[in-house]
Amino acid sequence: MKKSLLSLSIITLVGLSGCLGGNTPELTTVEEAEEVVLEEPYVRVVFNPATGDLNIPNDFLMIPNGNFFDFTLNTEGEETFDSGNPQHALSALDGWSTQYPFSIRVSLPEGMDIDPSSVSASSIRIFEATQALEGDSAVCQTLAAEIGAPGVPCDLGEEVEYGVDFVASYTPGSGAISVVPLKPFKSSQGYMLVVTDDLTAMDGRIVKGSITWELARQNINTNPLGSADLLQLQGLVNSLVNVLQPAGLETNDISYAAYFSTQSVGDVVSTVKKINIASYAQTYAGAFEQALARGAELATADQMAKTFASQYLPNINTVLPDSAANAFEALAPILLPATDLAALTAVGLNTCSGLMAAITAGSGSPLFETASETFAIAGPYCVTSIVSGDVDLPYYLSTTAPLTDWWKAACTSGATLQALGEENVTNLLVAGQVGANNDYCQLVSQRQLYDLDLTSLGMDDPRNLTKVNPIPLAKGRQIDDISTLYNEAGTESVAVQFTVPDESVIATLSAVTGGAIPAITKPESGWPVVVFMHGITGGKENVLALSAALSLGGFATASIDHPLHGERGFILDDGTVVNASSPSLTDYLNFSSLLTGRDNSRQSIADILAFRLSLNAIIDTTGLVDLDLSKVHFISHSLGSITGIGALAIANQTLGDELAAFDGMYAFSNAALNVPAGGVPSFILESADFGPLVRGSLLAASSEEFAAFLATFATANGLSLEDAIRPAFIAFEQAISAEQLAAINATFSAFGFAAQTALDSADPVNYAQSLSETTGLLVQLLVGGGVNDDGSVGLPDQVNPVVTSLPLAGGQPLVDLMGLSKVSQTSNGSGVVYFNTGDHFSLFSPAASADVTEEMHAQAVSFFASDGQSIVIAPDTIVVEQ
Repeated sequence: MKKSLLSLSIITLVGLSGCLGGNTPELTTVEEAEEVVLEEPYVRVVFNPATGDLNIPNDFLMIPNGNFFDFTLNTEGEETFDSGNPQHALSALDGWSTQYPFSIRVSLPEGMDIDPSSVSASSIRIFEATQALEGDSAVCQTLAAEIGAPGVPCDLGEEVEYGVDFVASYTPGSGAISVVPLKPFKSSQGYMLVVTDDLTAMDGRIVKGSITWELARQNINTNPLGSADLLQLQGLVNSLVNVLQPAGLETNDISYAAYFSTQSVGDVVSTVKKINIASYAQTYAGAFEQALARGAELATADQMAKTFASQYLPNINTVLPDSAANAFEALAPILLPATDLAALTAVGLNTCSGLMAAITAGSGSPLFETASETFAIAGPYCVTSIVSGDVDLPYYLSTTAPLTDWWKAACTSGATLQALGEENVTNLLVAGQVGANNDYCQLVSQRQLYDLDLTSLGMDDPRNLTKVNPIPLAKGRQIDDISTLYNEAGTESVAVQFTVPDESVIATLSAVTGGAIPAITKPESGWPVVVFMHGITGGKENVLALSAALSLGGFATASIDHPLHGERGFILDDGTVVNASSPSLTDYLNFSSLLTGRDNSRQSIADILAFRLSLNAIIDTTGLVDLDLSKVHFISHSLGSITGIGALAIANQTLGDELAAFDGMYAFSNAALNVPAGGVPSFILESADFGPLVRGSLLAASSEEFAAFLATFATANGLSLEDAIRPAFIAFEQAISAEQLAAINATFSAFGFAAQTALDSADPVNYAQSLSETTGLLVQLLVGGGVNDDGSVGLPDQVNPVVTSLPLAGGQPLVDLMGLSKVSQTSNGSGVVYFNTGDHFSLFSPAASADVTEEMHAQAVSFFASDGQSIVIAPDTIVVEQ
């Protein structure tokens, strides 16, 4: 990681790194470098701040190059920020990854290496810690005043358990110790990474710190280095070793130490959650008190206040659809061959009303046999009525540059304000150097944040969203409608689809089946509702495949598209179509701009929260959408499950303080999560389906050799470059040498570190445990091993791997973090069900295994019907037994 951390005078340490060899020098003050190079007889841990040669994670990379400071990493150094550069993308983050493995690099003199057996719980240690700029203790405050830099630890916390929370290992000759988290580190938490003198080389001697480290770790009070800049580095390193004394580690025991902070997770979206309900809550409180003052009963006052305050919520306005009025009519073109559908249309059997009329007429009707055969295939979908709608939801992504832009803060960072000081901030305010969002920033932050123009101070504010700057700027194209109380500015109009059970059709089915299909009646409190979120390349209409089971079970559904999917795609001014449903899934799964990719997922999470809130403000013109909002469930597929985990975890966390009374307006009762996986960039790189496309795309942008191979392959096979990437990469991998493949995989590993770090704040791994603490969960995974309907062997999920080479990437790690047990027979509570047949799309399509599709639907319905209290399993072999 290259970054010039401190003044260039630290370069004096570089010259000394060669002339001291392995001996401990008699130190005095150091003033100038000497051009001397001697052999280095020790294996040493890499540490050279002057050249930016540092092991990462390391919060030395939070030290700014200039005067601007916002508590984010600075990984681009002196270079111009390039959002397409994975390394640069980390500069927008307020910390490192909570879950991705990292390396401790060492320098290996010729013929020397680390003894792998010495990599152990005593040689590689990690502690929780607090840095001076964030600590409240007297020690922390004193250090902050003395050093005033980020990454200076002041208090040591609990030790992270080796073998339980993380492990470390060394491959001979690699020159890097691998540190692998087994559980995600806490978010927004400081940690001390320590290498002790228990780490040894193959000759039995200890692995030492670099010469720079050996110099700078000396006691600054008894052996100060020469200049003020050298003393600054010495002070930083002294703080790293001194804080470890309570753990029984003395200075000479420590070959290397680094302080690093993990990034914040959920802070921004949790802030959005509060902002979205704040006006409603304030209005409700006033209206409720007024109603009581006028003599209304409590229940009446509550309802009056809710009705009035709902004007401050995003309203869903419903209408009957222009085309298909029910799931059968919407799905008939998919379920039935075109010739069959044309024949049905010719005799009036292409609608539910036509089918039902022929069936109820009995065998005397000439259409009875045809209607009965058709109904056996698609007729159950007649029980589902479709209602359309729209809602204005806050949109924080760019509508003009959706492939390259990302979420930005509306306000100046609190860390920046602190660094500027009260005088500078006051001068800017007096000079009127504020932005359009200043009043908003003041209001939402309780007068802590401003929207300042820093150009007069020579600063370019990137407006990074962090734990100290968590208010995003809404960029949607809608402007405020002055005729409403809800502020539509910055929102996008989002299409909504509801499905509701058709009681009359279900009653008819019950009659003609002799009660085998039970009749149902809408509860007095309304239909319980299931919010649905689709997978990558899908759309809200996918829920129609589940609608028969859910409608027969007495559930309505509500769904929207993910951003950049379906009706939410964009056609740019130059005619470019941006839509992950078609033509390109990478429009959403964006690894070309990692921050954009992160915020596509973060927008999905925010949308689910805002959509759930909008269910409290439905303006129904159809008379069909009557929902029981005390029973809101969630079902999802793939990407919907991945983003749904974060959304539900945040939804079911309390708003806190005076807003806690409104927790129920966001609440989900329980969830059925179909084929989820965590560690998104990591598992995608290993995905049998997506992996070749993603790896090939990355390689095409970085390797001239593969780019030429791709062009030749595309021409030879009559493919476009985009369509050729997947098969070309597979062919290229098979053609290159083992050494070439190793080099390519090292590049992918480096990319994986950057990608996972960038996407961490939206990754389900960081939300899985908290979700399981508040929400009943049914998880469905595909592990393969059985026999599909066509006689083929069922494979493990080929899109979202259940397991990967990393312990926190895949579907199984999520299940483990949720603490779910395997369920293979009807049981109580939450659990995970493993299917040995079917495929990634079995929730919607019975093509691979009709039994799996039916069972997935039945499990979800029974789970919701029991309010998450039981999972009913059919007695068959498609579920992996205990």
